[in-house]
Amino acid sequence: MTWWETVQLRRVTETLTWSDFKTEFENQFYSRYHRKVKEQEFLALRQGDVSVLEYERRFHDLSLFAPHYVPIKEHIIEKLRDGLRQDLRQGLIALRFKSVRELIEAAQALKACIG
Repeated sequence: MTWWETVQLRRVTETLTWSDFKTEFENQFYSRYHRKVKEQEFLALRQGDVSVLEYERRFHDLSLFAPHYVPIKEHIIEKLRDGLRQDLRQGLIALRFKSVRELIEAAQALKACIG
């Protein structure tokens, strides 16, 4: 019997929501320790020497382990901006962005200007 079949049997009288499925999946395939390590990686994440796009990808991947730290779009944008390299962050700090895409495009443009 597969893991999914076991979940279905255990919840035969319930409607399984997306949130329920994610919880079941994470509990099955990610240990509590692994999730905590990834959460800590997210909290410590900085751009460093990687490209803006690579930083964004890593940010997105790790944010899945720490959704309570970035519950709304504005928090995501702020956390992502705050982890950019200092030269980029300083150039973007006073600007307001409506989306992650806007922030990333502005960071890439600024990077191109300052080299």
